[in-house]
Amino acid sequence: MSNVLVGVDAETGEVLTVPAQSTPKLKAAREAKKREVMSVRMPRELDDVLHLVADRYRVAPRQFAPAVIRYYLTLACANADMAQRLRTLSKSPLATGRCQKDLRLRIQRELLMWLREIAVATEGATRSDMVRGAIVAAKEDVLDDRARERQRQLEAIARAV
Repeated sequence: MSNVLVGVDAETGEVLTVPAQSTPKLKAAREAKKREVMSVRMPRELDDVLHLVADRYRVAPRQFAPAVIRYYLTLACANADMAQRLRTLSKSPLATGRCQKDLRLRIQRELLMWLREIAVATEGATRSDMVRGAIVAAKEDVLDDRARERQRQLEAIARAV
């Protein structure tokens, strides 16, 4: 962040004070980084998948499941092939069952904007489709033992949460 007035120690360079006139700029910067809540309806089976994936890494599903979904969505934003894979998986029988479960997910605004762009690029896949596809992808990669590299990355995420 630049153009913010602060009191700095001349010897160490540490910030010692933040005057009141800098507060609005700091608040605006925090707001820009804030996460939004995304709500998705999904079949109960996908909730079971999230619990099984968390169990594989011996972590609590409540903290790990959102991290897994954000991981796959971030991959999809960076890789068109992954985005297409999530869209395809969102049409699988596992993902298209009766939606009885609500999933609330905190997600950064930037990722939401990328997901909107992906929706256009992948012939109208919704954010919910992408989330359901991400869960099925986690099932294939972890439970069906298909992608060793992604499994290692998910293991690192599990250690971090």
